[in-house]
Amino acid sequence: MLSKLFVNLFNWNPQLFREIKGRLKVRNVAIAISASLLCQFLVMISFLEMLPKRYGADVVIYNRYCIKVEKYCTAIDWSDWWLDIFKTLSWIFLAVILIGGVYMLVADLAKEKRLGTLNFIRLSPQSSQNILLGKLLGVPILIYLAVAISLPLHLWANISSGLSLSWLFGLYGILIAVCYFLYNASLLLAFLGVIQAWLIATITGIFLFPIMGMIESYTNEAHALIGTDGIRGLLIVSAIIILGLILGSYWVWKAVNRRYQNPNATIISKEQSYWLMGCFHFYLLPLFLLINISNDEKSTYILWNSLIFFCTINLFWFLLVIASLSPQRQSVQDWARYRYQQINNDETAIVKGLAISLKQDLIWGEKSPALVAIGINLVITGLIWSSWILLWHDNDIKLQAILTLILSLNLILIYAAIAQFVLLMKVKKPAIWAVGILGCFIFLPPLALFLLSITPHSNSNLWLFSTFPWLSIRYTSTTIMSMLIAIIAQWSVLTLVTLQLTRKIKKLGKSNSQKLLT
Repeated sequence: MLSKLFVNLFNWNPQLFREIKGRLKVRNVAIAISASLLCQFLVMISFLEMLPKRYGADVVIYNRYCIKVEKYCTAIDWSDWWLDIFKTLSWIFLAVILIGGVYMLVADLAKEKRLGTLNFIRLSPQSSQNILLGKLLGVPILIYLAVAISLPLHLWANISSGLSLSWLFGLYGILIAVCYFLYNASLLLAFLGVIQAWLIATITGIFLFPIMGMIESYTNEAHALIGTDGIRGLLIVSAIIILGLILGSYWVWKAVNRRYQNPNATIISKEQSYWLMGCFHFYLLPLFLLINISNDEKSTYILWNSLIFFCTINLFWFLLVIASLSPQRQSVQDWARYRYQQINNDETAIVKGLAISLKQDLIWGEKSPALVAIGINLVITGLIWSSWILLWHDNDIKLQAILTLILSLNLILIYAAIAQFVLLMKVKKPAIWAVGILGCFIFLPPLALFLLSITPHSNSNLWLFSTFPWLSIRYTSTTIMSMLIAIIAQWSVLTLVTLQLTRKIKKLGKSNSQKLLT
C-alpha cells in the first residue's frame, strides 16, 4: 500500500516525490521527531516549574497563575496556564516554520544553481507550477513533520485555555497564509540573485517579531472575549488578513513562475501589472471607506491624515511596481533595434507581418520601456482614489485633496522615468545605481528642508515642490494656486526627463543597428 502511495505521488508530482525521497531518511525522520518531542517536553517542564508549589485558603504567595481571594492564593488558574503554553507553542511553530523553511528553500535553490541541476530541471516536461509546488511542499518536509508531531499538544492547550476551535482554525489559516507568502517571496528573491540563505532567513526573522506580537495580541483578546459576540470581530479581522495574504501570495507565485521560466524577464508583465494594481487598490479601498462613515468635527482631520497615509504607502508600493516592471538595458536595446529596423524597412516589415503598433507595444510589450505601463497604472490608481475623495462629506476640501493626489502620482511617474533612464546606462549593476539615485531624490530634499528648519507647518507652499508634498496639505497656508504651480512644475520636469529617455532609447536602437550592419 505504501509503494502504491509513492507511485501515485510520483505520477502526481515527480518533483515532490524526488524531494521527499531525498529527505525522509530514517535518521532524518528520527531526528525531527525527537527534536519535536524534546521541545514539547521542555515547554511543559518549564511551565510546570512556574506553578505555585502550594496553594490554599491560608497560603500567601505571589504567582501569576494564582486565583487570589484578598491576599491568599486559593487555587490555580489553569486557563491562563494553558493559554501561555498555547502562545509559546505558537511562537515556536512560527519561528521554526518561517526561518527554518525559508533557509532550507533558499539553500536548496542555491545548491541546485551551483550544481547546474536547476537548468536541467527547467528542461523537464513538468510545468513550472508542479516543480515549484514540489519544492515548497518537499524541501521543508522534515519541518512539517516536526510541527505535525506537536499539533496534539497545541490543540489540547487551545481547548484547555477556553479558546474556541474556530479561533484556532483561524490562527492556523493565518500561519499557513503567512508561510506560503514568505516561502514564495524567498523563492522570488533567490531567482532574482539573492542566494545567501542566511541573509533571507535573517530578513524573515525581522518580520517574525511583529507577526509574533500580533498573534499574542489577538490571542489575548480572543481569550478575553470568550463567550461574547466580540470574537466575531476578531474572526473578521483574521479573514481580512488571510485574504490579503492569499492575494499577495497569488501575485508573488505568478512572479516566481515567470522568473523560473525566463530568468531575464521582468518580475511581472505589463498586463499582469494592470490586474495587480486593481487588485491592490480594491483591497485597500474598503478599509478607507470606513473612515467616511464618521461625520463629527474631527472627521476632516482624520480624512487628511488618511490621505497622507495613502499617498505614503502608494509611493513605496509603486517603487516596487517600477522595480518589477522596468526592463534591463539589453531588453530595451533589442526592442529599440527592432523598432529602428522596422522603420527603415517599412515595406519589408509590412509584407512579413512584423509591423506592430508602437502604442500596443508600449502598453503590452515584454521588452518595451515601462513608462507608459506605469502611467496606465497611475491612471487606474487616480480613478479609484478620486472616487473615494468624491465620497467625502466635506465638499470644501475635495478639490485640494484631488490636487494632492495628482501631485503624488506625478512624482511617481517622474521616478519611473528616472529609474528607466538609469537602467539604460552602461554601468555595472544598474539596478543598484537606480535604487541609490532614486533614494537620493526621495529622501535628500525633505532632509535638507528639515535641516534648514523649514517644516510643512512653517512653509507649506515650499513643501509642495519637495518629494513629500502631501505632508503640507492640511495647513491653511497651502493654496490652490500654489498647488497648480507645483503640478505644472512637475509636468515640466517629467517632459524633460521623458525627452531624454526617448533620445536615449533611439540612440541605443540606432547605434546597435549600425554596429550590426558594419
